[in-house]
Amino acid sequence: MGFKNNILIFFLSLFLSFLLYGNTISGDFVYDDQYLDHLREFNQIWQVWRQPFLADDLTAGLFRPLTSFSFALNFALFGSSPISFHIINIILNGIVTFLVFLLSQKLFSHWVLSLFIALFYAFLPIHSEAVANIKSREEILAACFGILSWLVLISATEGKRINYLKVCLSSLLFILAVLSKELIIALPVLFVLILIFRKKFNWLNLGKIIAIFIFITSLYMIWRFLILGEYAFGRDKNFFVINPLSLTDFVTRIWTSFKIAFIYISKTFIPWNLSAAYHYKELTPINNIFESWQAMGGLIFLIVLFGLAVMKRLRNSPIGVGALTFLVSYLVISKIIFKEGDILAERWMYFPSIGLSFIGGFLLYFFFIKFIKIKWLGIAALVTILLIYSGVLINRNLVWLSEESLFKSMVKDAPLSVHGHQLLAQWYLERNLLNEAKKETEVAFNIYQDHPPLLNTMGNIALEEGDFKLAEEMFLKAIKIAPEVTTAYQNAANLYYKTGQYEKAEKVLEYLVTHWTKPRIGDYMDYALVLAKLGKYQTSLEVINRKLMPPTNPRVKLLLAINYYKLGNIEEAKKYFDWDSSLSEEEKLKILQEF
Repeated sequence: MGFKNNILIFFLSLFLSFLLYGNTISGDFVYDDQYLDHLREFNQIWQVWRQPFLADDLTAGLFRPLTSFSFALNFALFGSSPISFHIINIILNGIVTFLVFLLSQKLFSHWVLSLFIALFYAFLPIHSEAVANIKSREEILAACFGILSWLVLISATEGKRINYLKVCLSSLLFILAVLSKELIIALPVLFVLILIFRKKFNWLNLGKIIAIFIFITSLYMIWRFLILGEYAFGRDKNFFVINPLSLTDFVTRIWTSFKIAFIYISKTFIPWNLSAAYHYKELTPINNIFESWQAMGGLIFLIVLFGLAVMKRLRNSPIGVGALTFLVSYLVISKIIFKEGDILAERWMYFPSIGLSFIGGFLLYFFFIKFIKIKWLGIAALVTILLIYSGVLINRNLVWLSEESLFKSMVKDAPLSVHGHQLLAQWYLERNLLNEAKKETEVAFNIYQDHPPLLNTMGNIALEEGDFKLAEEMFLKAIKIAPEVTTAYQNAANLYYKTGQYEKAEKVLEYLVTHWTKPRIGDYMDYALVLAKLGKYQTSLEVINRKLMPPTNPRVKLLLAINYYKLGNIEEAKKYFDWDSSLSEEEKLKILQEF
């Protein structure tokens, strides 16, 4: 197929991406997009290369500087509107679709079949979360550089002699994929297996290829260790509700991985009841495989795929390559080896679904083009399937337009998800819809009573209603269950401050700012405020000056004015009187006097 035709397919891929995901452009920042806030500052373009993905949380063990760089650059070039973020996600998705076409061409040397595979991939509704959710750009970038790495490696090894310069380039592209998201880390295993299956290799040459990838990956691991230290290999402790597998034994994880495989595979081909909430009790661990038909089904799926991958007659076909691609990439998200993070997420299927697209695209091509003798009937049937997929996909995109639509969809699609009900309750609380918030917390509490975020939400509802005893009970229980999480400490301190229990507030905040490696600036501000309430003005000033709180911040200015005024230095206090331009000097002095 010529260059002009490839250009045509490229623009067709972009057109399809905008056609299928264009209704996401009006969407807001939602849910995990909050993690992007710190990237709004211009200097973050350079900072991201030497800090964890979650800037204030080393324990998550995430290092994705390329993804962070893309977001920081997005903010710098196009501002803080979510529109540009959605447009770039859509463009990147179109590029990945085109790369799937090129990869299929390289692997199977059949452009019509490759077109079917790319079309099948483009229309998969399970991709909605990866493209419509801004933060999930990490999945698209990882897939993009992962496929590029694969294409370059094929080019490096298709001749009589191996081009080791291209092998080096392939390994570098692989690292760019990993720097986008760690879950792509098993890609070289797939490359090696495909090389072994597709041609008889000199083992020395294969060893050299493996050595290059190991060397480059080792450099990446050193870099990762320098940034994350002891958390470089993951020590993220998720709440039980988010991932109950994190607290189970290895055998339970294996049985549950079969159920997870069944959900991923079945929902890729039959996109029924797609959901953003796979949490307890919506997805529970499997202790006995014979008690779950989904786990049994998943085991059968995996056995069949393994057989297709190793069968000599099929292993170089779209069926065999597709099975192997899915199996290798699924191993990373199966929770058998890596148990951190969510128990299941549809966005994680963005790359593994390439393997299933090889299979699905081939089946569509064979059945509708080769098997059905009446060509127009075959084409009509194909168009019907793609129209059904597109209808599901476009409708699914609407879920990600706002937090309201997302959280309401969670409780609708997954009514037993404690986390879904808690998120919706928190959303209601932030809008002072207390009755609606209480209803959601009651549903969640009846499902599971020890989820710290739920306890915090219930405590804040009680605080708003003036039930201080219940609020304290909820916050202290949340601290007891998850002493490593700061939210409940902050909420307890707020409760004590509002109720005039300044000594208790001081103790909580002192513990907060002295026992965490990177407390928030806001925690220090709260601590300085409580110290001032207790008359410890000099200590309050020392906290402000020691932590170099930004003097441009109105709250910091107010704190400085209070402390200097109470220490008798009125002239120094007046230097910070611009904390609120709407107040006169007399009104500000009155505020300081009455503090």
